[in-house]
Amino acid sequence: MDLKKLTPGEMVTGICGVLLLIVSFFPWYGIDLGPFGDFNRNGWQEPDAFFSIIAVVLGIVLAAHVIVEKLEKVDLPERLGSVGWGMTHLVGGTVAFVFVLLKWIMNTDFTKFGLYAGLLLSLGLAIGGYLMAKEAGELPSALGGAKGGSTPPAA
Repeated sequence: MDLKKLTPGEMVTGICGVLLLIVSFFPWYGIDLGPFGDFNRNGWQEPDAFFSIIAVVLGIVLAAHVIVEKLEKVDLPERLGSVGWGMTHLVGGTVAFVFVLLKWIMNTDFTKFGLYAGLLLSLGLAIGGYLMAKEAGELPSALGGAKGGSTPPAA
């Protein structure tokens, strides 16, 4: 396992995906009831568990793709249909971030560390996807891609 083979975008995606899974078990919502204890909910529990579960699963899938393809040397197709892997990671990371953001917006009461960490890590997935798409030359010029007809860099 050679970590030097990973690009910066792949490193960010892999690390954020794994950490998002870990943080999903931390309290995302909670209230301290004093002598009666406390009441906590993690990313897998209500309220609005659907959004955080989808975000965490996306993080797992994106990190698993990087780990399996780059570190374990499994041959996968260069494209997912007509879309490159970099753009797939950008869209997946952005969806994960939007879902955690929606979870936070829909219920801002009694938030805890886990929700804010999940928000930052899902943003990291989107940034990692952006970097991967940029590294692969898959970004349109409006998003910072090469101007004119760009060709992907040689491997």
